[in-house]
Amino acid sequence: MKQADHARRIEAHAELFREGEAGDTAYIIESGRVEISLLRDGGKVVIAELGPGSLVGELALIGAGIRLATATALEETRVAIIHRDQLEAALSDADPVIKLFLRVLLERFHEASSRLHGGGGAPRATKAAYQQDLDRAVEDLRLRDELNDALERREFVLYYQPIFELVSGRVAGFESLIRWQHPERGLILPFEFIGFSEKSGLIEVIGAWVLEEACAAAARLAACCDAETPFMTLNVSARQLEAEDFIDRTQACLDASGVDPGRIKFEITESLLLGNPEHAASRLAELKMLGVRLALDDFGTGYSSLSYLHRFPFDTLKIDRSFVMTMMRSSDSMEIVRCILGMAQGLMLDVVAEGIENEDELSLLADLGCSYGQGYHFARPLPEAEAFALLKS
Repeated sequence: MKQADHARRIEAHAELFREGEAGDTAYIIESGRVEISLLRDGGKVVIAELGPGSLVGELALIGAGIRLATATALEETRVAIIHRDQLEAALSDADPVIKLFLRVLLERFHEASSRLHGGGGAPRATKAAYQQDLDRAVEDLRLRDELNDALERREFVLYYQPIFELVSGRVAGFESLIRWQHPERGLILPFEFIGFSEKSGLIEVIGAWVLEEACAAAARLAACCDAETPFMTLNVSARQLEAEDFIDRTQACLDASGVDPGRIKFEITESLLLGNPEHAASRLAELKMLGVRLALDDFGTGYSSLSYLHRFPFDTLKIDRSFVMTMMRSSDSMEIVRCILGMAQGLMLDVVAEGIENEDELSLLADLGCSYGQGYHFARPLPEAEAFALLKS
């Protein structure tokens, strides 16, 4: 952003804006003084004199309209500029409940200010916009309540998708995937509630339950295995990784379950690493000290994946299903898969191919040297009893 885009210097006695003109920016006075005045009965009426820290022209942020007063610099003044699109962008990304709350406050503020300044006071938001915000807010409140009830009633369950060793065909591990056993709607897949859980903060509580249950399931798995115990993977969200007690909670779950930490694998997405790489590196190093393993999920889909291989202590790369699904008909996808496998071999990393759906994909990946795979060709995510039965068979 250029200097002119976020700051402005006004000479003494110059107008910042004039009553009656259109405007889409507000200003914060950094230094100097600004006079706010109205034209009434042919004369100027001064209604305020503002100094550093004051907000000027804020009504322009609420919606299209005209200035209700004139702002004049009484001395050389510097202001910071706030554009309407900045506020609109913030509102569009806000929690619907917060968005509705702010919109109502802004509209009431606009109407009160308009009456004070003698303006028309017409509301800026349409009825449809209000109704849309209201519907979203009510839906989010309902979902938040239902998720809290689901935690209390233990309605969440874990399903387990087998991960196979491609050459031998044995089950090498399981990926634990959460499901919501809703009393009325039946089994709900995570795409319907995980995004909201992350936004609302409930993911920390839900993630803690997944961690505890996955470790316990891994211990039960070890108890029924005659051969090498399969590993158990679970997905970790950014909010979980950032939580102060995450490392201690992980250690407590490992201790309580008695599972071998080396059989637990945390799957990390690239987007989780982008926000604060230094903090993420520190947390991942702490996890490695606990003895668990780390996998970089959806490898190849981002722009920084290669740089992460030397910055973070990963043990496994997971080839994103988008490459597996298209490699038979796309030379680019095929070359990406080849490169990932060759690089992983050089770095002594395991590779899991996601989304294998037919025998041709399986054979090609095995020929290319991929060690592990998962997908509907092998099995869909299964309840614990069925997953363990598959292992025994």
